[in-house]
Amino acid sequence: MKLWTIQHYQAYEKLLETGILRADENHIFHDELAEEVFRRAYDWMSKKMIEARLAPPKNVRYPIWAWYQWEGKRKRRDMRESGYAMRGEKIVQLTIEVDDADVLLSDFDLFHYVLNYWYLPSDEKDKKEFEREYADHGFKWKDWLDFNIQTEETQNIRAKIEKSWDRVFDLEKEDDDYVCYPNSQKSIQAIFWQLKAEQVLKAEMFTARGREVKASE
Repeated sequence: MKLWTIQHYQAYEKLLETGILRADENHIFHDELAEEVFRRAYDWMSKKMIEARLAPPKNVRYPIWAWYQWEGKRKRRDMRESGYAMRGEKIVQLTIEVDDADVLLSDFDLFHYVLNYWYLPSDEKDKKEFEREYADHGFKWKDWLDFNIQTEETQNIRAKIEKSWDRVFDLEKEDDDYVCYPNSQKSIQAIFWQLKAEQVLKAEMFTARGREVKASE
């Protein structure tokens, strides 16, 4: 399948030099806050890759991230948007071809439930039932983020929260915008363990300018 991945230029140079690119854990989490927020979610996605029988190469813990679809369209990202890199950094958007069997797709917007450690309800009734369950135990939703609280009740609730995240893989689900965008508007992300140089169809260089980026000369 055709995908698009945005990488720092140094990662692209490594791909050209070695012929293969794998996620470097040392460059995933930029600071302690990012690590605290993202590591648990990334660990969960890596586990889901393994459960889908997509075993990682030796000594690889995290996958590479790419785009399958953006806002309902099978297209590359608009690099004039913000948020790709710090001002002045060189980045590259790669158009790549990866074997379908090596890729795990998920709903980008629903993945924010994983990042925030929120319960992902199937519908409004399910949400209310979950809220009633933890309220009956005298808990507040912020308690799930305090992992110093370790009781049988919190462990059961956390297990239910993490099980609810499996819904990020239901790419056909629509619910009148309750939690899901319509299929015609969904953004779908892709993960896979490694990228080989021969899988690159096109490389486009950019330089980040804070809120915007410009194409490199």
